[in-house]
Amino acid sequence: MKYYMFLFVLISLFIPLKMSAQSLQELLGVAELNNYELRALEDEYLAALEKAPQVSQLPDPEASLGLFLLPPETRLGPQRIALGVSQMFPWKGTLEAREVVALSNAQAKYQRIAAAKLNLFYQVKLAYFQLYELEESKEIIRSNIQIFKALESLTLIKTESGKGNLSDVLRVQIKLQELDQQLKIIDNQKTKALAELNQVLGRPVDVNVRIVGGFSRAEMLFNKDSLANNIRQNHPIVKMFSIQQESAQNEIELNVLNGKPSFGVGMDYIMVGKRSDAFPENNGRDILIPKVKVKIPLYRKKYTAKAQEEKLKIAALENRKEDVQLRFLSSIEKAYADYEDAVLKLELYQKQIATTKVAINILQETYSNSGSSFDELLQLENDLVNYDLKILKAVMKSHIAKVSVERYIL
Repeated sequence: MKYYMFLFVLISLFIPLKMSAQSLQELLGVAELNNYELRALEDEYLAALEKAPQVSQLPDPEASLGLFLLPPETRLGPQRIALGVSQMFPWKGTLEAREVVALSNAQAKYQRIAAAKLNLFYQVKLAYFQLYELEESKEIIRSNIQIFKALESLTLIKTESGKGNLSDVLRVQIKLQELDQQLKIIDNQKTKALAELNQVLGRPVDVNVRIVGGFSRAEMLFNKDSLANNIRQNHPIVKMFSIQQESAQNEIELNVLNGKPSFGVGMDYIMVGKRSDAFPENNGRDILIPKVKVKIPLYRKKYTAKAQEEKLKIAALENRKEDVQLRFLSSIEKAYADYEDAVLKLELYQKQIATTKVAINILQETYSNSGSSFDELLQLENDLVNYDLKILKAVMKSHIAKVSVERYIL
């Protein structure tokens, strides 16, 4: 029994570690499921759908009850109690028009969900790339620490043999201290990046994420010329504005129907008591009063203003639609420029690394033999670290440029 308990505890300890190692695709799934902003928008959409049955129903019937405390006398007797019921009916098609407006408003909210999902995925990818870059930066610095430690050993040997200078040892140690400090700074930056990632994933900010896999230079596989057409037809924000325009047009049609008369029917019933001082024919006969009502919208200014309001909304939405398309296309142009920039830098840094390594080998041999050229050697080792970090940054920049385009494609 104790053995199984130990095994259970052991498995429990390891499960969280395994779960923390999630691929980017898995994290996107978690974000889609848990992100609070997305869930709020989904609830708002469902709430908007519930508006349709509220506005497509007839108004509630009315009933009344009156008791005559001072009964009026009629020829057939005193009136005792009055009962009444009535039901109003809007102009034909009004209820259906209200439902159409409510449903189109809900559809606009649905497009907001799709737009929020695109943006959410973009945020998750950015945060993931940031974490990956920080992790890889640590690896590069750690490997270079080993190189500088080897260089430190070499300078110590040269100093002890009288062919080197103690200041060379100290300069290498200063560089090692700097690299150690950079590792601590990166750990601090990881805390912020992790908190941002967990926030969009809708979970506690301190949940660890273990990056799996690696990244090489991203490839832009999109047809740039078709992106504008794709955005115009498919992007949820553009579609949302179009649906809102349709909704405003539906409001105009509903406004016309609201300006028509509405009708009502009803019935009043009055209970009549019998006379005791006389006995006319039909003594005490009750009263029935069928009723027809008409509500006439005489004051037309509000209907005119409502129609003008909706027309202005349609014009404003058209301007917003054009503006957002331009902003999206501008962002795509910037992303392509960033991508080309990253590719050019990658080519440059790779050439410089190859040349620097050759130069380092030459200078290491020179320093080993004569103890000279240490300044140049130290500088080139430092340059090598920076080139590795710049290559990593350029690779991630190419991926950021790619997802910056993907965020506009549905």
